Amino acid sequence: MKQKKISLLVQVLVGSALLSGIATAADLEGHSLEMKVRGIYFDRDYETDTNDRSQSALGLQLNYESPYFGDIIGFGLSGYSVIKLDASGRMTSDVLKVNSDGDAQDGFGKIGQAFIKFKYQDLANAKLGRQLHKSMLLSSSGSRAIPNTFSGGTGEIRPLKGLSIYGAMYDEWSPRADAHFYKFKTDKSDEGDIDYIGILGASYENGPFSVDLEYLNAKNFLSKTGLVAAYTFALPNKSSLKLTGGIHTSSDDGKLFVTASESAELDDEDVPGSANKKSDNDGQGIYIAADWKMGNLALGAAVSKFDGAWIEDNFAGDHGTNPFPTGGVLADFSNRDELVWMASVGYDWKDFVKGLKTSVSYKKGTGAKNSHVRSRGEADESELAVDVRYQVPIVKGLGVRYTYLDYRSDKTGRLDGVKEDEIDHRFYIDYTYRFF
Repeated sequence: MKQKKISLLVQVLVGSALLSGIATAADLEGHSLEMKVRGIYFDRDYETDTNDRSQSALGLQLNYESPYFGDIIGFGLSGYSVIKLDASGRMTSDVLKVNSDGDAQDGFGKIGQAFIKFKYQDLANAKLGRQLHKSMLLSSSGSRAIPNTFSGGTGEIRPLKGLSIYGAMYDEWSPRADAHFYKFKTDKSDEGDIDYIGILGASYENGPFSVDLEYLNAKNFLSKTGLVAAYTFALPNKSSLKLTGGIHTSSDDGKLFVTASESAELDDEDVPGSANKKSDNDGQGIYIAADWKMGNLALGAAVSKFDGAWIEDNFAGDHGTNPFPTGGVLADFSNRDELVWMASVGYDWKDFVKGLKTSVSYKKGTGAKNSHVRSRGEADESELAVDVRYQVPIVKGLGVRYTYLDYRSDKTGRLDGVKEDEIDHRFYIDYTYRFF
């Protein structure tokens, strides 16, 4: 099976080279064909040694997108392939899905994107089919071998300069570690019980000022809103200061929201007789952030405060998009009554080592409580993140990245939003080649 997957990979690469030659000969202006190759290695060490694990894989994307024919209609198609390199320790679906026999699968391939696109002048555009998504409350994650994708429709209109109104409705998704597309569900329901994920949003930008508003609804499960405003001040010596404020809510929205329906966040499912009982939640988080840049140096700071539990996941299997600048990589940092602050520093070393960028951030959350029963325990948590990126100057399209994550907590009692201590080492080697 693995040899067949490797053979298919080679055939795809050869075919891509041939297409490149044909396209160049025909001078197909506006067509795009690119190959993305990623080598990825995750090493995860926990306070409980039995949870330690590592996985590595090779991911391939072959992405084609046409121009708009007649300045109205076009299409896109993407093939994804992932091949296991190694897996050890506890088997979970970090990079590759775990099979029924308890082992990580050898690899898989799929048509990740397949869409038809439309546009009307510069006023409106739309997509129908399998596609990537990126907005405030829902996003195709790029932290694994391949991104997750969604199936449905999206649209955007721009009635005024600087104003964009957009929407999306999806009825299926394909996880980043899996070959298949699935209907939406909760951790306690059957596949397809969430009829759709719907999004409606608007963004406006005028010079240094911007504001974004978005609403997400997982049908009969939960709803979210987000409102973010920012203003960038130009300062002397070519420096700038960006101030941002945001408010986000997360609340129950129907019969599917029961205890343990979102097992990573709601904490009362272990109470005798409480499993699968109708539950409610009114989570809210507010934050302010400041980002200062001068030359190659960037400094950041932010603070968030939560009332109730703000839920990150939108449906089962989805790690969600955390819109808070204080959100952690390994934990949400959005628990009931939690106060979180963040400080970061980044530097572009191009004057010394061209292509090298580094950043360090530290987050500290205090006073996190059980999402339903305050007396059941509380915790403080922290996360240190070090990110090193190097774009190799002598090889166009080649980049390497190393991320170090150190998460600590001192929880007492039952708080599912707070995790055990964990240290992650994540390595990426990325190569992008544009055929045309």
